[in-house]
Formats: sequence, structure tokens, C-alpha cells
Amino acid sequence: MPVWLVAALTVNLCVELVRRLGLGWDSHAYWLAWHGPMYDAAPNTVDAYLYSPAFAQAFWPLAQLPWPVACAITVAAPAGALAWLLRPLGAFWAIPLWLIGLAETLSGNIFWLLALCALWGLKHPWLWAVPALTKVTPALGPVWFAVRREWRQLGVSVGATALVVAVSYAISPELWSQWLTFLTDNAGGAGHGLGSAFSLPLVVRLPLALALVVAGALTGRRWLLPVAMVVATPVTSIACWVVLAAIPRIQRDRLQRDQPAPLAARVRDRVQGAANRP
Repeated sequence: MPVWLVAALTVNLCVELVRRLGLGWDSHAYWLAWHGPMYDAAPNTVDAYLYSPAFAQAFWPLAQLPWPVACAITVAAPAGALAWLLRPLGAFWAIPLWLIGLAETLSGNIFWLLALCALWGLKHPWLWAVPALTKVTPALGPVWFAVRREWRQLGVSVGATALVVAVSYAISPELWSQWLTFLTDNAGGAGHGLGSAFSLPLVVRLPLALALVVAGALTGRRWLLPVAMVVATPVTSIACWVVLAAIPRIQRDRLQRDQPAPLAARVRDRVQGAANRP
């Protein structure tokens, strides 16, 4: 099967990446951010920290641990999350797809968090603060809410993000100044990841991502949301495809919601209804 072939090739690639870069090569940048100047390393260099100070502050407890311990946590978390997300597919598909996601797992990146946001973010709108304060452009939940005129959810998503920014800024205003300077100085310089040679520029992909979100919101196709988030990822790589792992759970939730109630439950409801009639 092609999926098993891709899985085998991915495993081989990841072995080489670990050999060259070490385990947790992305999460090491998050850990190292608290062990030196946070925004000195340029994009596309080893250990460059690109996210907002808010994410760094959330990561601070892990940064106080020895690197091997922090590395183990940041590798185990995406490994477990990805296995859980893919479980509805059954072992034949879940195992090779989990192996294909090894670039995310072994790097310690946060695309698995974005997958969870895609799965739960429409029910818990405050979760959109996570992509907004890390990879920024995949934070498409508020667009979904605006298209569907779900104003309360839109307000919660925007308000939660603003609240996190306000608290974070109150704690470390100088880090926010450094981050904004970093973004300005390196605008357009953070778009190259493993596999990005086959990707279109973000200026082309972002309108497509917005179109996908609008289409999904208008038709109720929630699975288009993680697809749009992948398209909108600023730094494309093979790891960003992990966001699509939200789709099996999204589709399973839809099927469970749409399927008729079990026979026993329907009989019970009818009996109770008959008993309540005068």
C-alpha cells in the first residue's frame, strides 16, 4: 500500500533528521529561549525562536527542567495526541499515518496543538488564542465564526486572545517589543521548512485558506477548517500536515451527531412519553 511506503520513507528521513539535529530540534528552540536572548537567532537557523512571548511564558515551566526531561515531554505529548486523533481510523490506517507524522513528533513542534484546536476550537472558541499567538495565520476560527454570524463565539475567541496578550505584555513588555521588531526585521524570511520547496508563497496560499474556511462555514463542512489551517501555515513543512489528523475525530463526531438514536433509547423515550400523557 502507498501509505505504508510513505511511512517507511518518513521513518528513514526522521532517523537522518535526528542524527543531524538531535531529538526535539524544534522544542529545543522553545526551551533555549529562556537560556539566552529570546529573539537573536534569525529565521531558518537552528534554535531560532519565532513565536510570541506569550507562548514562551507558557513554556517557561518546561524551560526550568533539564533539557532531556523537557525533550521527553515535548516528544511524548504529540506522540500520544496523534495516536488518539488517528484512532478512529483503525490500526491499518492509523499506524502508517502515525509514522508519517514522526517529523512532528520527534521535532517537538506544536502542530499537534493546532490539530486539537481544529477539533475543539468551534466548541471552545478561546482555544484560537493558541494558533494566534504562535503561528498566527492558521488562527482561522474567528473567520469561521464571522461567516456563520456566531458573534458570541467570535467575541470569546478574540477576547481570549486579547486577554492573554494583555497579561503577557504586563509581565514582559520588553519581550513584546523585541518580538514585534523581530517580525518586522524578518518579514518574509520565515517561509522555508522541510518540504517547503514544493509550496506556494504565503501571499498566494492565504487567500485560498480563507476561501476554504468560508466554504466550510457556509456548508457546515468542519473538516475544511484543518485543511485551511495547513494551507495558511506560514512555515510549510512535512510536519504541518499533522493538523489534518483532526479530521477523523471531526468526522466521527459528525456521524455520531447525525445518526439516529439507538433503538433501546427510542423505545424508552416513547414509553416515557406515553406514560406522561394525561
